[in-house]
Amino acid sequence: MSLTRRRLLAGSAGLFAASIAARWLPVFAYAPPAEAISVPAHFMTLSQMLTGMAQPDPLLARRLYSWLHLQFDDPDGDIQRLSALLTSQPDLQGNALLAVIAQQSSALRDLYQALISGWYLGVVNVAQPECLAFENIVSYRLVKTSLLPPSYAPGEPDFWIRPPHQENSHA
Repeated sequence: MSLTRRRLLAGSAGLFAASIAARWLPVFAYAPPAEAISVPAHFMTLSQMLTGMAQPDPLLARRLYSWLHLQFDDPDGDIQRLSALLTSQPDLQGNALLAVIAQQSSALRDLYQALISGWYLGVVNVAQPECLAFENIVSYRLVKTSLLPPSYAPGEPDFWIRPPHQENSHA
């Protein structure tokens, strides 16, 4: 196969189109679904410290962890720094803990706020709120036996997706 002017032009045009496409394709890329994310142990350890729950909800953990990677420059580094801070001062609670958090870098303060808000309210991003969860948030899990999440439906979440009870036919 010999190189002709036509093949050279077609090849050059193909390379040019590929370089343009490679530059703009990441703009259209989507984050992977939360179900495809594996949550590292250091995130779950920090989540256990913040929620006081032995096993925080795994789906909400994946959603929060995925969201953090879209919003923070170094989420894993910030998670480890926040974990180290909380581990070094385990007796801090309430206003004393908030005072210590207020003295940290803006990235650490934002991470703490995002995690608390995400775990307890299911909402992240103060500037433009995003709802990541509803019935599996920590606030509802803590009072699950005595309080239902507010809803227009008179049952627990998703009760309407179960088939109705079979009643015996009239004999």
